[in-house]
Amino acid sequence: MNGVKLTLSLIIILFIVSCATSQSSPTGSEHIKGYNMAEKFAKKDAMNSRSCYGSFIRYDKKNAYTKLLQDQGRSEDFIKGFHRGYENYYPEFIRLYCGP
Repeated sequence: MNGVKLTLSLIIILFIVSCATSQSSPTGSEHIKGYNMAEKFAKKDAMNSRSCYGSFIRYDKKNAYTKLLQDQGRSEDFIKGFHRGYENYYPEFIRLYCGP
């Protein structure tokens, strides 16, 4: 009987943790706006890249944009969305513009 209670308790705890984790995923409108804005910046940076193998350039740019976005008063959620979008779009555009 105690084993059943313990198992049931663990299942309930796992369910609660999984629900809390899935609800905390960023889907707010500010996050999405930042993500979408990153596409334009990542494309421009990839097109202007002098080195197709210098991925460190992307992080320097991302950090510079972070400061710019903070100075513009953008929300933390917007900036996180921008980072996620930039990290997704930049490699795609580098492959597109620097591909064989």
